Amino acid sequence: MYPKCKTYNRKKIILIFICCFLAVCILTGRLVKLMVFESEYYQELADDLHERERSIKAARGKIIDASGTVLATNRTVCTISVVHSQIKEPEKVIEVLSRELELDEETVRKRVEKYSSIERIKTNVEKEIGDRVRAYQLEGVKIDEDFKRYYPYGSLASKVLGFTGSDNQGIIGLEVVYDEYLQGINGTILTQTDARGVEIADAGEERVEPVAGSDLYISLDYNIQLYAQQAALKALEQKQATYVSILVMNPQNGEIYACVNVPEFDLNDPFTLNMDVDTSGLTEQQKQDLLNQMWRNQSINDTYEPGSTFKTITAAAALEKGVVSLDDTFSCPGFRMVEDRRIRCHKAGGHGAETFVQGICNSCKPYPIK
Repeated sequence: MYPKCKTYNRKKIILIFICCFLAVCILTGRLVKLMVFESEYYQELADDLHERERSIKAARGKIIDASGTVLATNRTVCTISVVHSQIKEPEKVIEVLSRELELDEETVRKRVEKYSSIERIKTNVEKEIGDRVRAYQLEGVKIDEDFKRYYPYGSLASKVLGFTGSDNQGIIGLEVVYDEYLQGINGTILTQTDARGVEIADAGEERVEPVAGSDLYISLDYNIQLYAQQAALKALEQKQATYVSILVMNPQNGEIYACVNVPEFDLNDPFTLNMDVDTSGLTEQQKQDLLNQMWRNQSINDTYEPGSTFKTITAAAALEKGVVSLDDTFSCPGFRMVEDRRIRCHKAGGHGAETFVQGICNSCKPYPIK
């Protein structure tokens, strides 16, 4: 019996050894896979777990007129955020932020007490206010410098330049047409944290610097635009018109020197209506329709009858064909019959005898018909 038991035990030992060996091989293979072949993947997961990422907005490119005057630039502002796991005095944080940022205390409390990696409290905060908040040295409160679009001349060429939203992306005008060139590439700030999300004291920060957007040079001329806008406002008041548009163009190459559509709106406050309208009883869609109407560039979006401006086309065509000369004379009796229609001149009784040049100066109707 003894030799048989010994043989049986030996078989059991060999079987257990083989099972253990296979288990070790499987574990070793798994470790090799994790540590060699999938090491980069798990390193990225570890970095994501131990890093807090904050965005740094890129400076948007300037818009510059033909004379070098900057029509759109950037102003330094701040973005204020909180990291829940790093806050040590939540009540003090809530009290300071609600007071300095002029926000409802309940709104601030919800964001401060929210369990998230980072919670944004307010953007586009004036730098002076951001500096005041920074001076409190509150744990868990982050103040990052940011950029806000700024238009030095307010309403000048507002419907041409357009404006940007809170995310610094173009909404209308040149700001949206050339947005991909103006916006640049945002940077990031990476902060090392422990398993609880608390910043590691001496780990420092890793920064990826933003790339500023490209400047946009346009043919618009500040001085011509300003003069044309003043003339348009004068005509708007005198004629009690709904709007007045003026377009100044170089006929040799098509460059636009001025494009005015009054009433314009304040580019630094584009969501405030420039018309006297009671918006208290309006729906959100009706308010948006009014804003779209205010932002509308009539010079390129509306159709209208050319009226007397087309007389110059007729005159130019006649001169080009050689059928008239500058010294030819015409008679304006006050009207001209075309088929069965009587087309009257704007001057009662007519202009009488006039030369080709005088007819253009008088904006006479019968002479271009002739």
